[in-house]
Amino acid sequence: MIFSLALCLGAMAAATAAQPVERGVESGDLDMMNLVNVSETLVVYKRKHTQNTTVRCLSAKKKQQYNTTLYEYILRGRNASKIYGEHSVNVTLQEREGIADKSTYISQNITYTLTLKAMDPTGTCFVIYVKKDDNNEGCELLLTASKVSGKIPKKCQEYYSKNCEGRNIRLHNDDCKYEN
Repeated sequence: MIFSLALCLGAMAAATAAQPVERGVESGDLDMMNLVNVSETLVVYKRKHTQNTTVRCLSAKKKQQYNTTLYEYILRGRNASKIYGEHSVNVTLQEREGIADKSTYISQNITYTLTLKAMDPTGTCFVIYVKKDDNNEGCELLLTASKVSGKIPKKCQEYYSKNCEGRNIRLHNDDCKYEN
């Protein structure tokens, strides 16, 4: 099972690409450490890439830190038969200009590169840009598991709506179960 999530999620099949305005570190990309420092399960609420998937309830949970740039995450999702599956990936942070501006991981022979584009001040909502080496790319809106049932924070929703192009797919359902 493949699925994408900030720092560690990918997707199951090729689909339409969506592209926000690409920006370099100097023009506003955020430090990926903001995302790595989240100890709670991260949920992919919705995304604008890799539309052709039946997997829902996508999440990632940091399992272990090996050093300042290498982390292990558990990726989890539910298939169309409502069966949950999981696997682990190693996520590497790429530092530039004093911040970790990107992270990468490999899942099912696909390389994922993630960039943090927006987050709310409380650290419960994130918008990441995912670029896969199979030519799929686009935004994902992530929420911490404890906030997934509430309203999406304005800062994340606005960035996602204004800067992320393409068709939206909602991956969170009310009956999803996320592990803490």
